[in-house]
Amino acid sequence: MYTDMNFDDPINCLTYNAQRIARSMGRQMEAALRPVGLTNQQFSTLTILRHFKVISTLELAEKMGVERTTMTRNLEQMRLNNWLEPAKTEDRRVRAFRLTETGTKLQSEALPLWKEQQANFLEFLGEDTASDLVALASKA
Repeated sequence: MYTDMNFDDPINCLTYNAQRIARSMGRQMEAALRPVGLTNQQFSTLTILRHFKVISTLELAEKMGVERTTMTRNLEQMRLNNWLEPAKTEDRRVRAFRLTETGTKLQSEALPLWKEQQANFLEFLGEDTASDLVALASKA
């Protein structure tokens, strides 16, 4: 039980453990996506763009859980790779993007690799733990 944890022992730090899990899973996903030349962050960005069709830099940063300035840098690199392009919005002050044909094709090529790694995570974690993890992330 949570209240029985010894917080004098740093190994019980919840932040430490969450970061450790995230780094481990991130490394595994990076390895899975390496054959198509994508990072985990790039794949997630392409997938969100594919889902939403057009999305602003700010909305994308919020969905990815990163700072807007970090998202701007990441998007610029992806734009230079011709994976995405600026998209017009009703509000000309808003900077938004959409996938290019190249980005859509790349995301499609990476999707089976992502699904295979997701299956590996599910097998390792078990369905209940995986569901709990997704539910927990929705609170963040």
